[in-house]
Amino acid sequence: MKKTYISVIPFLFLIMGVFSVSAQQEPLYTLYRYNTNFFNPAAFGLNDRIEFRSNFRNQFSGIEQAPETLGLYLGLPLNERIGIGATLISDKVFIESTTSVFASFAYGVQLDRWTWLHFGVQAGGTSVNIDFNSLDQAMDPVFAQNVDDFNPNVGAGIYLKGMDYYVSLSSPKLLASDRIDDDSGVLTVARSRPQFYLSGGYHFALSDNIVFTPSTLLRFSNEETIADITAAFKILDTLEVGANYRIDRAFGGLLYLTVQEWLEVGYAYETNSGAINTSEEGTHEIGFTLKF
Repeated sequence: MKKTYISVIPFLFLIMGVFSVSAQQEPLYTLYRYNTNFFNPAAFGLNDRIEFRSNFRNQFSGIEQAPETLGLYLGLPLNERIGIGATLISDKVFIESTTSVFASFAYGVQLDRWTWLHFGVQAGGTSVNIDFNSLDQAMDPVFAQNVDDFNPNVGAGIYLKGMDYYVSLSSPKLLASDRIDDDSGVLTVARSRPQFYLSGGYHFALSDNIVFTPSTLLRFSNEETIADITAAFKILDTLEVGANYRIDRAFGGLLYLTVQEWLEVGYAYETNSGAINTSEEGTHEIGFTLKF
């Protein structure tokens, strides 16, 4: 047991070491508790069945060229300790489109009867396309040509799961990368920086039929911290109803339904709490899961 805890320490420093650089925004998730695999490769070790999950987020509906994110992942358990999988995240906002593809490996260590500690790593990269031509600024040399580039990257994470709680710590992209380079004489104007995710939750059994789960997701960079707080009630082990608050940014609600043992469907709606609220028509997020 002592050796296991000692081995966690350098792993934590590896992840936290990337926290000293500034960050470019990564996609947001209101249904983050059901989509941990998108930002923590260690979560692939949690699957005891083959699992396919999809999540689509339409942010600031009603505003032209607002962010849209599609996430897909496939998780395959090899045995009780090892899980592998793949994620694809397509994100589009204004003139920029990015597609990230990663393969993941997770390994679990049982600490006691109810507690598992999972380690995960992932490798892949992100394709970046910026359509400057759509700005109709051909006379400006900075916008004279589009950007189409691929940036390789790696990520790492840990996931601690007990009988009634979980804690997740990760950085899905450890390496900083240029999103616009100067190979063609165009000055670099944007870089993608690593981000640090910390999430956790606790399941309180209020009765035989109702479970209350408060949870949170903190996303850090040295530029900003984005904090989500969620409270959800699961009824009859079938329907989960909750509310979410992204501090100083947005608030909304969510539904998550287990339709069959092999099928789950989720929906979240949120509205921005800032000035943009007068223009946008809310953010919609839809997800579903298939288990085999």
